[in-house]
Amino acid sequence: MIATFRYEFRMQIRRPVLWIVYGLTFAATVALHGHTYLDLNLGGDQGRDPRPAMIVSAVLLTSLLPIAYGCLLSDRLVRDRRLGMTDVLDTTPAGRNGRLVGKYLGVCAATAVPLVLAYLGRAVAYAVTEGEPAALGWAAVILVTAVVPALFFVGALALAGPLLMPPLLFRVLFVVYWFWAALIPATMMPTLSHTILAPRNQYVAYGLLGYGDDLRYPPNVILPPEGIVYGPWPGASLNFLRPEASPAVALLWIGVMIALAAAVLLLARLHTARTES
Repeated sequence: MIATFRYEFRMQIRRPVLWIVYGLTFAATVALHGHTYLDLNLGGDQGRDPRPAMIVSAVLLTSLLPIAYGCLLSDRLVRDRRLGMTDVLDTTPAGRNGRLVGKYLGVCAATAVPLVLAYLGRAVAYAVTEGEPAALGWAAVILVTAVVPALFFVGALALAGPLLMPPLLFRVLFVVYWFWAALIPATMMPTLSHTILAPRNQYVAYGLLGYGDDLRYPPNVILPPEGIVYGPWPGASLNFLRPEASPAVALLWIGVMIALAAAVLLLARLHTARTES
């Protein structure tokens, strides 16, 4: 598994298209968010403290960059079969399960590198310009708790999806899925957006990291008498999947992302075993 991880990581990180696609997507992200990305402020009254600033940075960068992440992964698992390498790889000491896990971790880690660099680069810029080195610590915490679990799930989905359809078709459907499940307002239509099943939401920010505690007018939250909460949207469908943010719910979301990733990989392994037998 370790050898497979190293090989897949090196192969993926050296692809010029990886850096080109991410560069274009990052430019689109900065152009889309404009001054919000420069100021790292969504309109609340927390000023430029490092914790909310790094949360806002993660929210903005994960709007479009995961689309590049998923699309760049979509041909990695089917590549061996397309090139006729399956029988050759079966002669190596690593079993199929070990190869699958090694490939998954290797290509996902490599494909996430530009996204992580973009996020940490913004944290370094913030720490230098604002004189707030604590931003680097908050960036690491947010990366591990709010970004990586989502990448686990999206990576598994992007690897397994093309087993059922051509990679090009999967990329189109994945872009549609991302806008539907991660970006659109919950009141626009029945959607997984802002639910515990969505790969992009703010449960960790509000539930674990205390984002919103001092905000006067935070976005996309209800303002009940007891204070600011992140959770159900008035008038939205599927609100039973939008519990109020709390530490337990934030940890639940992390667990759901990891469990979904494991389930998708298991289904991918069962599918390949059936089609190759």
